[in-house]
Amino acid sequence: MQNTQIDPQNHEQQLAYELVANTNSSFFLTGRAGTGKTTFLHNVQKLAGKQFITLAPTGVAAILAGGDTIHSFFGLPMEVCTPGTCGKMNETKVLTLLHADTIIIDEVSMVRCDIMDAIDYTMRKVLRNNMPFGGKQIIFVGDMFQLPPVVKQGLEKDMLKDLYQTDDFFFYKSNAIKRMRLVKIEFRKVYRQDDEHFLHILENVRLNKVTPEDIMHLNERVCTPTEDDGAVITLASINKTADKINLQRLEDIEAEEFVYEGTVDGKFEEKKFPVDLELRLKVGAQVMFTRNDQQKRWANGTLGKVTKLTKDEISVTLNNGETYVVPCCSWESYSYDYNKEERKMKKELTGTFTQYPLKLAWAITVHESQGMTFDKLSLDLSRGMFAAGQLYVALSRVRSLEGLYLSKNVIPQYAHTSRDVLTYASEYNNEQQIGNEIESGKAVYEALQHNDCDEAAKQYLMLVVKNAENGDIKEAMQQAKRFLDILVCDEHLYGVIENVPEYLLHASHWAPKFLVALLNLYEKKYDDALVYIEDVLAKHQCPEAMYIKSRALAKLKRYKEADETNCQLANVFEMATPDAKVLFMIAMLNEMYIGDPGLDLMRKLIEARPKYDLGILALRTLMQCRNLKLDKQSDNNCELVDLFNSDATEKEFLAQLRICREKAPKAIAYLTRRIKKQEFNEEQLGTE
Repeated sequence: MQNTQIDPQNHEQQLAYELVANTNSSFFLTGRAGTGKTTFLHNVQKLAGKQFITLAPTGVAAILAGGDTIHSFFGLPMEVCTPGTCGKMNETKVLTLLHADTIIIDEVSMVRCDIMDAIDYTMRKVLRNNMPFGGKQIIFVGDMFQLPPVVKQGLEKDMLKDLYQTDDFFFYKSNAIKRMRLVKIEFRKVYRQDDEHFLHILENVRLNKVTPEDIMHLNERVCTPTEDDGAVITLASINKTADKINLQRLEDIEAEEFVYEGTVDGKFEEKKFPVDLELRLKVGAQVMFTRNDQQKRWANGTLGKVTKLTKDEISVTLNNGETYVVPCCSWESYSYDYNKEERKMKKELTGTFTQYPLKLAWAITVHESQGMTFDKLSLDLSRGMFAAGQLYVALSRVRSLEGLYLSKNVIPQYAHTSRDVLTYASEYNNEQQIGNEIESGKAVYEALQHNDCDEAAKQYLMLVVKNAENGDIKEAMQQAKRFLDILVCDEHLYGVIENVPEYLLHASHWAPKFLVALLNLYEKKYDDALVYIEDVLAKHQCPEAMYIKSRALAKLKRYKEADETNCQLANVFEMATPDAKVLFMIAMLNEMYIGDPGLDLMRKLIEARPKYDLGILALRTLMQCRNLKLDKQSDNNCELVDLFNSDATEKEFLAQLRICREKAPKAIAYLTRRIKKQEFNEEQLGTE
């Protein structure tokens, strides 16, 4: 794969690129070791016209990905995140998040479900948008067959089991992900290994399909590497084993010890250090490079032997016999910043860590090796392989079977994989589902580019009809959920549905009945919609069904019942932020029919959705009915405020509002600022 290009011969990469560049759809990107996931993500960020934030669960992973840690960016606590846990984000990070198009979460297999739910809740609160993850596109990246999330035994595990009713805590067990029904793209083309026989064994280990023949071929590699084999790294299952090996091997060398002190400039958290701040070496020590060389003399994971040490110089001889003087390297730590003047999101350099890109490497843990590649490795099996996916991660670090050395025989029990992961993986590369996602995503994304969420909602509604007609209930329900998530004002949708598929009318399950109620509502069959949605609510309580009930009642002019339903909706279902469509509906219903003021509610909608032009128009209409005007404190950038207060027609005001979106952002900013500060007293509202 060439730099800054998407591999034209890789079908899965082409599909993933379509989703990233041309939709707002979130998805899961996976692939076995060596399939080029990281390279693809670097390339797509350069090619797609979007602003990205890259996050990872650990400091080292974040540094390698060129981003920030999840906990640091969202301000999350280190303990278990219970429902309603909201991160503490400063203004800079809030602005950064607000103006980002896409968030990449790398190494997501190591992210616990409770952390994922906390991210979702924080984003919905901060962005004032009740859609999953505040409506942002999220690319979840990782290999579920590699190492699972780390969970402490005892109280932490007990709490998580109680919260999620499961024995494992993968990211897709989160409530947020369950709402989304992510498409899953698996990269299949392997760029790292070229040993077909070994690839076959790795795949069987990965999928828990290891055969006696696979075990036999692996156990043929039980042997101890000799000095003739050159530098060979040992992978151990636990830190204690790796540290013991490294310490003992360094002590065994009868030579002068040199200590090299690294330096930190600015802010660089210790947990993110890619190598030790204090590097202890002797001539003859086996070391591993922890960074790619710009001149391509070595790569991250290349092994070598220290052949010369002075106060200011380290020479290392590689397995190929080449000897190089190793220069110091600097690693950079970034935070994200938003430039208000340029209206662009920027990565801000917060600090640098400078040290030789080396670490003692007779042994490292399997966990530390994730993401690395070696020509030769020895796998220490003295403590077995205790974690699901651990054997696969260890074996997949080496390029060929001939480069593998085992301390003892592999037994089939080491090659275990979570059954839940196997089930999840069975849904990878569903061509029809991915095709549907790209089709719907493109149409919706184009509408959202023009801040037209009502048109985007209409696109989703049409997809509900299409999938229902094709008999795909699951996909139709997914699109219905998205339709109701993104919808604000639905007045333009009544009458767009011509008929309901006949087979749905006779279904007994609540899901088809929900679809019938939804489609009947927008076919203007309000009585039928009410009958079906009441049947749904008798079996399955959900806010989406309550919304449909309220809208059907309002259309039947049963306003008090609609208002009661809205109150029930608000009381029963806790939301991270007020749902935009619910705010719009309640505001209009109260103001126009119930007799209660709805102005404050409409203002809250504008605060939550400042780019929703019909919300501003609706507030103007309601204020005009009460002969109210926006307060104005300045004559600068006030042309929209003046037009808001004028007797211009709705069409004229809306047209000028949309022109200003493109050409006069300061006028837009001043208008929304005055709306937020507008006060409505009881005398103005006529409630005394």
